[in-house]
Amino acid sequence: MPRNHQVPRSFIAEGEWPDVKLTADAPPEAVVGYAFVLKVRAAMDARSWSARYTAEKAGVKHTTLNDLLAGRALPGLSTIVGLEIALQLDLYPAGLWAEIAESGDQARGGRADLAG
Repeated sequence: MPRNHQVPRSFIAEGEWPDVKLTADAPPEAVVGYAFVLKVRAAMDARSWSARYTAEKAGVKHTTLNDLLAGRALPGLSTIVGLEIALQLDLYPAGLWAEIAESGDQARGGRADLAG
């Protein structure tokens, strides 16, 4: 698997998922994927929704959502859109590109503020 397609869980520097810090060399896709997971988890917790119920409302397979929440997958466009509609929230971390671009090749992952 190409490095830029590796999942967030491949870049854990410390901690246990999802309370982790990502490695300094985590690619942007992993950083964005991690930030997305944090927002989805928070939205589900706020509603007391299970993964199965959330997946059903979003029109995605519950196994897909479970893999995403566990950091074993990156969200596809249809998953992002389905979850945003179901949860009625902007989940994709807008503006994260600027923070990643500013950091260049330096540390860029694992901060809780990435989830907005």
